[in-house]
Amino acid sequence: MLVAQQNGIPQFTGSEAPSITQKGNPYIFRTTFGAQKGMPKIGTYLKDGLGVSKVAIAWANTEYGKGGHDAFVDVAKEIGLEIVSDVPSEQGQADFSADILKIKNTGAEAVFIYLTEEESARFLIEAKKQGLNIPMVGDTVLASQKVIDLSGGAAEGALGHVALSADAPVPLLQAMSAKFTERFGYRPDHNAIKGYIGAYAIKYGTEIVGEADSQKLTDALHGTCLDAATYPGVLMDICWDETGEVSRESFMVEVKNGAQDITTILPPN
Repeated sequence: MLVAQQNGIPQFTGSEAPSITQKGNPYIFRTTFGAQKGMPKIGTYLKDGLGVSKVAIAWANTEYGKGGHDAFVDVAKEIGLEIVSDVPSEQGQADFSADILKIKNTGAEAVFIYLTEEESARFLIEAKKQGLNIPMVGDTVLASQKVIDLSGGAAEGALGHVALSADAPVPLLQAMSAKFTERFGYRPDHNAIKGYIGAYAIKYGTEIVGEADSQKLTDALHGTCLDAATYPGVLMDICWDETGEVSRESFMVEVKNGAQDITTILPPN
């Protein structure tokens, strides 16, 4: 990221780490919004949608995980959710038995899970093994197709706030998913969709400025919205602010029968 910035090259990233757009890099653009924008929606869902007051957090002790953890903690304090267990895990952690036991013993009414894909699957498998029968809520990763596949059924019932989903009731997303599946033999996850949007954002931005010019592309996309009706490659209406942060609709999902079931469409923030 630093090398691209030093050379004035716009960079499109699928990272949801809050810090990405907070470092003052004028050349960074997200293809999905940062975790800090999703956390208020998750917090509200836990409190008002599920009616819980005590939550546990299971999170990855990495830069990615810390950003999501801190954003969730801030939201929990703001809306009055009590965090009764705060359980960090190491990158690549294989055994989550102690983590699950700790959460079980704290009286948590739900657990917010902010782990990478492999660790999310291991956590869900162990939670099922130990009979942790409380709502398990996360973001895009927890309810992703990769986690669903890796967990071998343990993801059933998991709840997630997702920015992008091949199962969303959005015709352009569904068409992209069908073409992707036909070509590659498997369904696209959120990362594939992010990459698709990034490529088309560069294409459309270049067409708008009329030439391949890094600085002009950067200037054109800051503070700009691309509507999917005019620019179908972005799949859903999308806006970037002056930091490269994204604003777009999102979805609450529940894993049912090995797939994401969209329960609610949430407005952009």
